[in-house]
Parts: sequence; structure tokens; C-alpha cells
Amino acid sequence: MMEVKNISKNFGTVKALCDVSVNIEKGKILGLVGDNGAGKSTLLKILSGDLPPSAGEIYLDEKEVRFRSPADAMKMGIAIAYQFLELVDIASVWENFFMGRELTRRKGIFAFLDIKKMKHLTEEAIAKHGPRLNVDQEVMELSGEHRQIVAVARAIEADPKILLLDESFTLLSMAGREEIVDFLINVNKKLDMTMVIVSHDLDLIKKLCHYIMVLRSGEKVFYGRNEDISTDKIVEYMLP
Repeated sequence: MMEVKNISKNFGTVKALCDVSVNIEKGKILGLVGDNGAGKSTLLKILSGDLPPSAGEIYLDEKEVRFRSPADAMKMGIAIAYQFLELVDIASVWENFFMGRELTRRKGIFAFLDIKKMKHLTEEAIAKHGPRLNVDQEVMELSGEHRQIVAVARAIEADPKILLLDESFTLLSMAGREEIVDFLINVNKKLDMTMVIVSHDLDLIKKLCHYIMVLRSGEKVFYGRNEDISTDKIVEYMLP
């Protein structure tokens, strides 16, 4: 699906990533962990087109790709949801869901927003994989987990090949984390959706991911199957 080969990223004299390689298998969830400054978010930004690598190559379906921007990556099937979700608090769920891609209907020479259709499609898209939400509700009134579900549902509606999630669970309650884990597992199974997830929550990573990669000081120090490594061993790899 996606192969990352010898990716490095320098910021001046600081090496944020050093010669990192990994295969991201189709339909699998990869957990990317490491302490602060390990290079996790930098790698995700490179995969999403937000940052260019200083060196290395990225292959998608065995073809080398170069992302000039997140929009460029999205065209090639890479979607990302960040820790601070880009949702407009004072807008409704359905308005957020279709923001920037509103549907219209024509009446004579005039075009009008097709609000009824957008509400229906938003409700359907979210309920397909998770809870049934009131799509007229303002986003500011949603719980953290439901905000995350709206953001992920919006991202997967574009049918990406790979979904990237960067620290999307830090503000959630324990019950909220369980709900988002169930939601993401459901999405993964139903859509065979490939995901890369960055999180400090190792329990969540262990519940959710098929594979785990540990970064330390910009270098890959472990990559393997979830069942082949314990939480304690992950912590050992993370420590200098």
C-alpha cells in the first residue's frame, strides 16, 4: 500500500527524522509511538504533504509519489485529522461535514443550497460507522469523542486510501476513548481502511493497532506486530 524509504527531515542543524523506513500494509492500522520530540508528528506531516522530506522516498501502490501540499496528498488518497480538530464550533454538524463542498440544487437559473440532502447524507455517513447524532446541533455542544467521530466521518467520506490521525484522543474521557476505539475498529473492518495513528495512549494503541512502530530521537527503534510487544517493552524502547 504505502512504503516509506529512508525518510529524513532536518530543521537547520536539528535532525527531526533520520533514515526512517516502514511498510504500511493495506487494511491494517499502524500505531506510531514515541516520547515528545521523537519525530512522530513530523513523519505524519510528511506523509500528509504538510512538510517535504529532506531525503528519502515515499511509494504509494509501488509508485513513487511526491506531495507538494496536503491537498496534493488528498488527491492521491491520503487524509489526515489533527489533535486540534479543524471544526467550526458555531456551525452545525452538517455544515461542518459539507464545509467547502456544499451541495446545491437548481431551480430555473438559480442555484440553492440543498440543505435537506446535506443533512440526510451527514446523518447517514456518521450512523454508518458510529452513533446517530443530531446533525442540526452545533459542534461546540458535542462531546470530544463525537467531535472526533464527525471529523473522521468527514475524512473517510472522500474515500481515502490511508487515514492519518495525529494525537486525536488526548482530550477524551475514558468512556470517550472506548467509543472512538470501537468506531475506528468498525471503520477499519467495514471499509478495509488503512490507518496510521499517533498517540501517547499506549493502552489505546494496543487495543486498536495491528502493527506498532516506536520512534526515539528521530530514529526507528522498533517495528513489529502488536502481539509481539508488551506495553512495558514499548516504554523501554521509548526511553533514551
